[in-house]
Amino acid sequence: MLAAIVGSFIGSFMLCLTYSQDSLFRRSCCESCRHDLRWFELVPVISYLVQRGRCNHCHASIPFFIVLTELLFATLFLVFISTGQAVALSAAFISFLIPLAIYDIHHFKVPDHMLLLLGCLLLFIQFNLLFDFSHMFRAVLMIILLHLFYLLTRSIGYGDIKLFSLFALFLPTPYFLLIFMLTYFIGGIAVIFFLSYKTDLKKVPLIPFITVSTLLVLKFYDEFYTIYFGGFI
Repeated sequence: MLAAIVGSFIGSFMLCLTYSQDSLFRRSCCESCRHDLRWFELVPVISYLVQRGRCNHCHASIPFFIVLTELLFATLFLVFISTGQAVALSAAFISFLIPLAIYDIHHFKVPDHMLLLLGCLLLFIQFNLLFDFSHMFRAVLMIILLHLFYLLTRSIGYGDIKLFSLFALFLPTPYFLLIFMLTYFIGGIAVIFFLSYKTDLKKVPLIPFITVSTLLVLKFYDEFYTIYFGGFI
């Protein structure tokens, strides 16, 4: 339960930080009237319910996706953190990828300040990988291939390439490959579904699929590794 409570607070803060990078240096405030929020207005989910989804000061509606994000963080922290599976790495990816996915859905962009912060955190968690020569060689090769893929096809945004590059650098190679393949597998199925009712579809945010793939690989790595690399043939 503690993991869920901590997760909901982290989710609220990280979503705010994603949409406004100066959130690190100012108090939380209402986005409509800029009124500084008091501590009892910042309790995840509960404050939203008590205030009936509106600011106490100007009565503007609080976006519902905020409380959904807090609930999602609470659930994911309960599932990943409380089970003790790669706690630091799981917490880092949940904390950054969920807000980035929501932002990508709204704006089709990836904030650079969030990628920089994620890179610094992964550097701290996965520092030992930087001293693995064979890993660094593969990581640099994959980063070059990612950029060639971007330059030749322009089929995905450069923000997605930067995120994949972080994965290539700070995750073991099998993890990166599984996440990359699963992203396009899930994304392809989703695009087919979207096209069934929206024929004029031009852009699809990729970060949500990267997020789902990353969490699935973190949770079921052994199973996916057996399927893709252990094989049945």
